[in-house]
Amino acid sequence: MQTEESQETITPPKKRRRIGWMFGAAWISALSFCALFASRLPFITDYDEKVLVAGRSKSYGVGPSAQAWLGTDKSSFDIFSRCIYGARLTLFVGIGATILGLFLGGTIGLLGGYFRGRVDRLVSIIVDSLLALPPLLLALLIVYRLDDLKLEIWFWSVTRPWEITITLGILAIAPLARITRAQTISLREREFILTARSLGAKNSRIIFRELLPNLIPTMLTVAFTGLGILIAAEGALAFLGLGIERPQTWGRLINIARDDLDRAAWATLFPCLFLLLTVVSFNILGDHIARRFDIREATL
Repeated sequence: MQTEESQETITPPKKRRRIGWMFGAAWISALSFCALFASRLPFITDYDEKVLVAGRSKSYGVGPSAQAWLGTDKSSFDIFSRCIYGARLTLFVGIGATILGLFLGGTIGLLGGYFRGRVDRLVSIIVDSLLALPPLLLALLIVYRLDDLKLEIWFWSVTRPWEITITLGILAIAPLARITRAQTISLREREFILTARSLGAKNSRIIFRELLPNLIPTMLTVAFTGLGILIAAEGALAFLGLGIERPQTWGRLINIARDDLDRAAWATLFPCLFLLLTVVSFNILGDHIARRFDIREATL
């Protein structure tokens, strides 16, 4: 039997957990607010505005100061401003890819887990095929292929931000489909599903009225955790030269400044810090939702 002291050592205090998810929520909220209203906030300079520090002229920028809180890059652009404008596009790509992955992966996972049989075998083939390919290689192939196709759908042309969003959304399909399928299989044999089926309820009603509401907490948890992973993946693609030119995302900023790392570490450090805090915050929020709805880690 464990003593109270050992239980406190194993189980993190509630206060510490509360501070963690409050920090995550505060960071994401503040970052989103600044990104959305960057052009209206007085402490954020315009994207193309250069910051000239009096008496200091360096080819690789200057460090943090009163004029530029996080320093400037080699082109004299404010790093803080660039990070905020980059957050707007980074969050757009991450959220868009998560929604795409949830819709496609969640749909095929739910159908496979509910109908089983041939539908489940087809879903398993699709998921296993996607998981068999290395994610980075698959992402590179999709981006280059979309570049070659230059898709135009009616009045909408698929630009580089949309190419990255579609690519990351495709990468998210397989893990989300697998999680949704596993949850659906565990729910389809519950009493309330069996009761609804015995009463003659149609499959569509069981899926939308019985299964889907019980899947939403798990999908929210996976969405927040997956969002952090997709943001990091976008940074990796940008670091490899497949980033978005304007506005530059965090990965693109890191890629541009890495050559001056020994002389201007701030130009690389602060975009990395923004990326780190955002990914950690989304993971903390995902863990908080999992605890809130009592979702076991085994299901994730």
